[in-house]
Amino acid sequence: MAFETPFSPDHSDRVTVLQLNHDSSKLLTASIDHRVAIYDIDASTGRRQQLDIFTAHDAEIRDAKWFHPSTGVHFVTIGNDLQLRIWTQEISQAPMSGRRFRKIGSIKSEQLVPFVSVDVKTIGNSTFLTVIDRQGLLSLYEPSNPDEYKSWSLIGQFHVCHPVPGRSDQTSFRVQFDPNPFPLPYLTSLSDDRTQLSIAVAAMNHIKLYRSTSDPDIINTHKQAPSKSVTNTDRSATHRLYLFEVLKVPAPTLHPPTSTGTLIRDIAYSPANIRGTDILAVASINGTIAIYEISLQPKSSSTATDSALPFNPSTTTKQSTSTTTLTRPTPQTQHSNLTSALHPSTTTTANTNTNTTTTPTNPPPTRSPHPFPYTHHVTPISTFPTAHTDAWSVQWDPTGQILLSSGNDGTVKLWKRGVLAAGGMNSEFELFAEQGEEDESEEESAGVEGRGGNDGV
Repeated sequence: MAFETPFSPDHSDRVTVLQLNHDSSKLLTASIDHRVAIYDIDASTGRRQQLDIFTAHDAEIRDAKWFHPSTGVHFVTIGNDLQLRIWTQEISQAPMSGRRFRKIGSIKSEQLVPFVSVDVKTIGNSTFLTVIDRQGLLSLYEPSNPDEYKSWSLIGQFHVCHPVPGRSDQTSFRVQFDPNPFPLPYLTSLSDDRTQLSIAVAAMNHIKLYRSTSDPDIINTHKQAPSKSVTNTDRSATHRLYLFEVLKVPAPTLHPPTSTGTLIRDIAYSPANIRGTDILAVASINGTIAIYEISLQPKSSSTATDSALPFNPSTTTKQSTSTTTLTRPTPQTQHSNLTSALHPSTTTTANTNTNTTTTPTNPPPTRSPHPFPYTHHVTPISTFPTAHTDAWSVQWDPTGQILLSSGNDGTVKLWKRGVLAAGGMNSEFELFAEQGEEDESEEESAGVEGRGGNDGV
């Protein structure tokens, strides 16, 4: 693709969303001005041509995602008007007519809480949509009719953190499907379910990973009515799939957190688990960029080592190749999965006849311990505590080898994995490119003395 200079999207306010579709033939921008703009991109020259711009919501647009190209030209948007809307291309309408894209479906927040993050995944003939609101209520949907996206059926719904934050609290939630064609348990021959859903969630100051099961016996065993202390969640859900929490890791805190805590701004799931591990990257409000590697181990062959390996802030990235350097909690006699080991205080002790059971104020649904025959082990690969003053977003390239990050310091940084070290796959990431905001345009800087120093590397 040919190099092009930056362009100014046709919006009257700050741009909040920038999304390429799967084959990079279309670009979507959305803004606080309630509008969405779509651009066609020429594959040979890289030139952009605006296809249409239209009002998509009655409030600020928070997120948008393209559907898989096998389903046609569709995308989803969410806004502060409590609406999630599905759009399709109407090829009979002329470009730049304001009617080139038509709304074909919508979902309203029943809790009257704005949505903050959305994602879409297609597996074969099945399409799934997940959305999370600013109080951490995660909802999973599938089309009522697989051939169209007009109406959607709720599969499951639950809060990802407890107690549920108040409406006036500062919160941060992001959600993303596993972008890989096959889930890691199937790829490593630890599961026969090749359609298993994996969802990564940035839940306030924790990273969580959920995996699904379609086994009706397991679902009926763990399914329960929602707590009365929690808003009306999971109502009329089909429970065709059930999500279990298999991983919970605290946000990286290599330096003192801000006054609001170490909130996680964004999370990115690497599309490169063909190497036998999952890789997650997170961006925190304190400016830290952290990259974690997740591996699986059969429960039958992991006795003392199947406890969780939480991140120790005193551990440097050079020690990340050896999990023995991380602090282990006291082993649990009944629960051996990662979530129970990370948070033993919220689990029930082995002796059910004692009075030492700890009951949370708002007891969450039984999403842990998970019933899968494998455990999850997390290793911090690289941590960059001063990557940005406030890290806003992270995103992987299609190969899973380059990570892009941005923050409120006006810079975009690219991180690349170094040459394989003696330890094998756990080589660290390094900064190899950086681009900052230009103080002046090329025309202005041609005749004016620069301010000194390069803006990027």
